[in-house]
Amino acid sequence: MEKFLARRLYGRDEGVKGGSRPAIIIATAGIAVGLAVMILTLAVTRGFKSQIRDKVMGFSQHITVTNLRVGMGTVEEPVPCTDSTYQALLSLSLVERVQPYVSDPCIVRTREAFHGFILKGVNSDYDRSFLNHYMIQGGFPQPQDSLGNNWIILSRTISDMLGLEVGSKADVYFMQGQVRLRRLTVTGIYETGFLEYDRMFGVTELLLLQRLNDWEPYEYSGLEIGLTDFHKTDEGYLQVRDVMDSLEEQTDEDYLVQTMYDTHSGLFAWLDVLDMNVWIILALMLGIAGFTMISGLLIIIFERTATIGTLKSMGASNNVVRGIFMRLASYIILKGMIIGNLTGLLICLVQQWFHIVPLDPANYYLDSVPMQVGLGWLVILNVVMFVLSMLMMLIPSAVISRIVPSKSIRFE
Repeated sequence: MEKFLARRLYGRDEGVKGGSRPAIIIATAGIAVGLAVMILTLAVTRGFKSQIRDKVMGFSQHITVTNLRVGMGTVEEPVPCTDSTYQALLSLSLVERVQPYVSDPCIVRTREAFHGFILKGVNSDYDRSFLNHYMIQGGFPQPQDSLGNNWIILSRTISDMLGLEVGSKADVYFMQGQVRLRRLTVTGIYETGFLEYDRMFGVTELLLLQRLNDWEPYEYSGLEIGLTDFHKTDEGYLQVRDVMDSLEEQTDEDYLVQTMYDTHSGLFAWLDVLDMNVWIILALMLGIAGFTMISGLLIIIFERTATIGTLKSMGASNNVVRGIFMRLASYIILKGMIIGNLTGLLICLVQQWFHIVPLDPANYYLDSVPMQVGLGWLVILNVVMFVLSMLMMLIPSAVISRIVPSKSIRFE
């Protein structure tokens, strides 16, 4: 009986009169809008965190190791990474890759302009997938190319500033005691949209910078260490720290081990602020959806006072009548959730595919609003939304117990 009467109250037949239909529509819309905004909020926040984290890791991995004297602002000293140290790091349970690099400040001068930035030297074993993904022209030189070590990859920001393109010759000046000049050929241009890095980094052959610094083949500016799971960064840090402590005893040097959260603390603090905003938005949307549902159900109950009185006079208990209206509320909530899910997911997919809403990379590190939808959090959001909405429906349904059959049957 509860199911039948709830459907009659919810349906579009003669059982719907007066303000019931508008109340149902408004309540459904409130649920739909609230859930759609929640989905968009979580998708945007997760997209921001994921893309920015991926770009940070693409430039420097999860953990970096440098000589402590670099971090203290004194003369740069190399980090030795012999085969034994390399294998010790790579054997750690959480370490996926170890990437040595050499970085030197340089100035590139052309007829149009000059610009100073950090030139990062990498070898053939370096994971190039990140830069290849954002490469817009050219790329890394191939083994059959005759460039040797004399190549350079620039960001679009730097290349536009200097008027360089793929195939151009760039005069690169290094300041190591004396000014040294190398003429390098531009083989690739990348653009990550992460302007803070695009303005600051170029890429070249590691061996070139090692020779300029008069370093041994096993000496580097630092090590980039990629982990198997970024959620275990702190645990990975402790493992790497143990290996470097052993190396300190052998070399009598101090090494600085930092996670990406240490080196980019301001950036990740900004992302943490986004999490607080998400909770505020979720609470507001849940409150709005709950308010429209409570209002809508109260309107339906007041309009159906005579029906409630009739049911009670026929022997229906308060719990039975409340069950009818709670079932009606579940229909409204479920329909609103279906509409909200479809609307929210459609907007996410459109933005993800077509990048309709742009951003200023100088302020947001991305050129468009990112979206990341996950099945796990989507299911949890829907379950929590339904359960909390049904719990809030207990408030208006309590009015039913106060309706007296002898008075409500005459109520119009």
